Amino acid sequence: MPQVAFAQDQAAQDTAADPSRDIVVTAQRRAERLQDVPATISALDSKALVAAGVMDISNIAPRVPGFYAGGFGSARPQLYIRGIGTRQFDPGSESSVGVFVDESYLGRTGGVLGALKDIERVEVLKGPQGTLYGRNTIAGAVNVITKGPTDDFQAEAEAGVGNYDSYNLFGAVSGPIAGDVIKGRIAAWRTKQQGYITNLTTGNHPQGVNNWGGRLRLAIEPTSTIKIDLIGEIARDTGRSFQGESIGSTTNPYGILLGRAGLVPQLSDDPYKQYYTTDPLYDRKIDAFTGKINWATDVGDFVSVTSYRKMTYTDDRDFDNTSLDVIRQISNEDSKQFSQELRFVSANDGALSLGGLVDWIVGVYFYKDKSYHEDFFRYGADSVAGAGSVDQTFGHYDTKSIAGFGQATFNISNELKFTAGARYTEDRKKATLGGRTTDTLPLVRADFDQVNPTKKFTSFDPKFVLAYQPNRDLNFYASFSKGFKSGGYQYTPLTAAQAAEVFDPEKIKAYEIGVKSTWLNGALQTNAAVFRYDYSNLQVSRVTQLPDGSTPSLITNAGKSRIKGAELDVTIEPIRDFRVAVAYAYTDAKYLDYSTGALDFSGTTMVRAPKHSVNVSSDYTIHTGGDSDLTLHGDVAMLSDFFHEPGQGELAYGTTIPFTSEDGYVLSNARVTFRTGQWRLSAWVQNAFDVNYRRTVLALPGQVISIYGQPRTYGLTLGWAM
Repeated sequence: MPQVAFAQDQAAQDTAADPSRDIVVTAQRRAERLQDVPATISALDSKALVAAGVMDISNIAPRVPGFYAGGFGSARPQLYIRGIGTRQFDPGSESSVGVFVDESYLGRTGGVLGALKDIERVEVLKGPQGTLYGRNTIAGAVNVITKGPTDDFQAEAEAGVGNYDSYNLFGAVSGPIAGDVIKGRIAAWRTKQQGYITNLTTGNHPQGVNNWGGRLRLAIEPTSTIKIDLIGEIARDTGRSFQGESIGSTTNPYGILLGRAGLVPQLSDDPYKQYYTTDPLYDRKIDAFTGKINWATDVGDFVSVTSYRKMTYTDDRDFDNTSLDVIRQISNEDSKQFSQELRFVSANDGALSLGGLVDWIVGVYFYKDKSYHEDFFRYGADSVAGAGSVDQTFGHYDTKSIAGFGQATFNISNELKFTAGARYTEDRKKATLGGRTTDTLPLVRADFDQVNPTKKFTSFDPKFVLAYQPNRDLNFYASFSKGFKSGGYQYTPLTAAQAAEVFDPEKIKAYEIGVKSTWLNGALQTNAAVFRYDYSNLQVSRVTQLPDGSTPSLITNAGKSRIKGAELDVTIEPIRDFRVAVAYAYTDAKYLDYSTGALDFSGTTMVRAPKHSVNVSSDYTIHTGGDSDLTLHGDVAMLSDFFHEPGQGELAYGTTIPFTSEDGYVLSNARVTFRTGQWRLSAWVQNAFDVNYRRTVLALPGQVISIYGQPRTYGLTLGWAM
């Protein structure tokens, strides 16, 4: 026993309480230690992002259990937290997971995936967020905080190469421009990677990366109490879009939606090498501006956040994903959004805190989005319509939202705190949806224009949290909150009647109990939470075949759903410079009442909600003498079986449904970095064991299209910083 006690004491000395270990987050609009926040939050700082080789938000998801990211390329992401998300990407619907960059909400789903470059921190919040955020989110929020200007001159650069003819370049310069009054930071990047899918017909490579962008930040402090942040960013993506593998159905392995009967496509056994009639093309442009003003007073901070974003994209691809000339789809979107948030954050020791008895925040928010989206379906000689036929669907969308939000934390004692918050949201939406056709077959049967009058969606959503923190190292909490996601309009309706179908808002009641604990002078952290969500009117998107033979993509509301689960997050640093983190999430998500008329999904598992997800990561730094060291990083992410479509893979729900279940898979990554002075050289590998897995599937009547995730990639990166 004395030897054990001595070993523990020595470990405690080696890992004595170190403030540098504490991750500070601003998820609650105040700078707080992550362990002090009574909520489930995962945070990755800049060091962790670099070590893990994170390129965009989809790379974050495998490192946060309960967070799933899939999708059809950059413009069609599918983000799910604890089983809640959406696969819709058009302007008629909202995202369940809100993405914020420097407090600016990214309203259009097609713009949330982009290069994560020059990032200070990424925070993932689970559960409905509304009492502290301008825009309401029902599943959770992803906060991206970019690096700001520095007090002294700093510069950094990076260049890397890898397989698939990939390369990346990055550079940033930061420092004072006019003494302490004006500071600036400018960053620029360029990334290119050949697609990992091969079109055997043409030899070209879809599913690649080809982007460049830049960000300029200015920090202006005209007085000691006023700070102005100006942030401008541009991003450009071009190249070859996504393509997948066509499977067919259980009754016809050669099935192709709207293909002529009896035709057999040329098939390949390699999911990464397929035959397509045409090569896909993609072009996206994003321009963004955010202006923040912070006026500090003795009683608190007045904050203004103004944001403007403009996005356009074109996506042209072989829709049937086969060697036959059946359908080509061209999608175009143009959107502009503006938001204005005003809030007041009380000073902890200010007069309005009543001597430290209460900390509070109150705010108002205005959001406006104006978007246009269109899809052209061009039919080839192998389609039922014949070569030359064209269908078009389009929509003009206008969304305006106003909200008031706030919350107050009452410090009942040094250990016990009670938080009460509320949000009122009023969304007003209108849409004009239409269709055009050159024939009476196969999708749009006749020209139509449907003007939907303004629809108003309102919600009042409270939140309550009770937290007991007997000391700095223990934090117990229990919370209850309500969440809301606005209703909306259909994507690619094929008739005026379908275009007039407005789906209802989602509602959620969320319950959570958790504990955050720190042991061994900070060497061990153990956080755990259990939760339950009672869901009503869950918005579910499916491509269905109606009695008239049309195959629209429609959103319907599932009556009731229930999600319950538990999460455990353990981080241990047994000795200095050696860290291991293990995170586990258990999710049980069921449709309780969901019937489409012909099919009843009640009692089945919800989509994209694996029951088990695990992440293990480790970092070990070896000091090699002088100003140099060697860092070894590895991480493994595991997902158990899950389902891309309702019906949990059972044939009773359709001949394509068995092909929409996903077997569990494990993704492994590793990075070795040698640093000497200002230079560092990294060798890295992603998906080290070359696991085949699908990011998503598109289940069509008689046909399933599988979109595969990236196979093994590897390379070298040289970095420099001063």
